[in-house]
Amino acid sequence: MIKYILFFTFLLNSFAFFGQNYPEVILPGENKTIESGADTLWILRDAQLKKAIISAKKLQVEEEITKELRNKISLMSDKDLVKDSLILDLRTDRDYYMKNWKECTNDVDLLIKKNQRQKFYTRISLGGVILAFVAGFLIGK
Repeated sequence: MIKYILFFTFLLNSFAFFGQNYPEVILPGENKTIESGADTLWILRDAQLKKAIISAKKLQVEEEITKELRNKISLMSDKDLVKDSLILDLRTDRDYYMKNWKECTNDVDLLIKKNQRQKFYTRISLGGVILAFVAGFLIGK
């Protein structure tokens, strides 16, 4: 069993030893032969490498900003749903109170008409009492 473990460990170490380590630095004037294997190799100048690194960092920052903005959009959408629900409730309440207001206005108009009619009958009654008093005074004399 120990033989198998040692063999397996040796095998893994040999792959790591013979494999290429990235990034591979080639200094100016130096020649190296590199096998690409399954990887894609890029040859960049220092300025190009710096631009690539800066672009990668900017991309990372932009991705974080995008993530935060998407979270904010999601939060705003949730707030909009809550506000829409509140708007529907408030419209229902408004309609209820407007209906009651119209009914009360109609009731007040009816009461005003009844009050005017009552005043008219009261005046006729007072006129009748006065007329009866005067008639009774004239007849009693």
